[in-house]
Amino acid sequence: MKIFKRLIILTSVITCLLSCTSISTVDKFYTEKGEWDSGRIPFIKPYEAIITSKELGWGMNLDGKDGDTGFFNIKKANVVGGVMLIYSINSIFHGVDIKQSWHIIIPGKHIEKGFVSYQEYRDYLNVLGIKSEPILYNIEHIANYYDDHDTIDWKAIK
Repeated sequence: MKIFKRLIILTSVITCLLSCTSISTVDKFYTEKGEWDSGRIPFIKPYEAIITSKELGWGMNLDGKDGDTGFFNIKKANVVGGVMLIYSINSIFHGVDIKQSWHIIIPGKHIEKGFVSYQEYRDYLNVLGIKSEPILYNIEHIANYYDDHDTIDWKAIK
């Protein structure tokens, strides 16, 4: 009889623990690493950086809101308050080969802006109310952080 009572108590405790624990599901977009022949870094859904070859480096597809459908050779990036900030080199901008470009992408506002001038990039940050320029992290450092943590906490990257 004592064993039966203990079993009932144990079952009640397990049931309580299971019902009190909330199991949250994480969107696979933020945890999938890529295919066997490529790697990926999730930014803000649906934006992600993908690498398929060392020659082109990390690239990103765009919706074409600013006329471009993507860029490659991402060297630095960060996400701050729903704003994606990206720096790339030796890429294509509006169909022209360029040495460097800066991109500001705000998915929540359907904004995709690219700049070939650092000053234009800074000016647009000011328009957005971002007075102090956020640090852009090396893309390989971001990729390593993602490999180590299986997700990205942009505030924790150093």
